[in-house]
Amino acid sequence: MTSEPTRIVVAGDWHGNTAWALNLIRRLPELLPGEETPLVLQLGDFGVWPGPRGDKYLRKLDRILGDVGGVLGFVDGNHEWFPALEQIPTVAGKGWLRDRIWHLRRGHRWTWHDRTWCALGGAVSLDKAMRTEGLDWWPQEEITPAQVHHVAHDGPVDVLVTHECPAAVLHEFPAPPSWWAAEDLVRNTQHRVRLQTVVDEVRPGWLFHGHLHRGYHRHLPTPREGGLHVHGLDADRAAAGAWLVLNVQTMEVEQIHGAGSVRE
Repeated sequence: MTSEPTRIVVAGDWHGNTAWALNLIRRLPELLPGEETPLVLQLGDFGVWPGPRGDKYLRKLDRILGDVGGVLGFVDGNHEWFPALEQIPTVAGKGWLRDRIWHLRRGHRWTWHDRTWCALGGAVSLDKAMRTEGLDWWPQEEITPAQVHHVAHDGPVDVLVTHECPAAVLHEFPAPPSWWAAEDLVRNTQHRVRLQTVVDEVRPGWLFHGHLHRGYHRHLPTPREGGLHVHGLDADRAAAGAWLVLNVQTMEVEQIHGAGSVRE
């Protein structure tokens, strides 16, 4: 994705929150001292939205990234303006949204320190019933069976970067709100199973995701030696677990926002 960094920042959902995003970007020289090009890897629901508000958000982030010499790559979440993402030019698997902001296309792979990384954005909007197609919801939010086949066909990876959480990672949640439609709950379950199919096929050792607005780390036994380390990141405004500093040479988490993620 860029020249091999030693450390990067991995961040959960931003939802177009300019103040939150700029606060973290301005801290990149402090968080990643010595990095020639400080890099943020953002895990979806980044904030690609229609209209002047969305454009202003991107312009501000791109300008401050320039001020600190940084770059940002993101996977798409479910709350993104997909027609805009589809129209931007793709160079080497990345959609160039702004000079310093890249959309990591689904299935895009890169190598850092002899480890293969793969991006696979997408998730289901459980509040779809409250949204309007073409205005604030698009069917492209879901990982498609063709994308599953493509990623699996390309072979194993070491690190998978997603927005969705795979089905084997179980969580307990309160009863869903009444405005979430039953068909979207079913669609969500099916989508998590779809992502789990990818995980089972490519057998990563590490997976980083957003979407659930939960900061946590969990280790799962898998056929891969060492198993699977899953890191979920919380969202903007969270008191803890919304971003972390990752040493990509050792794959050790060196710093976590706030009080830290829950280790499960």
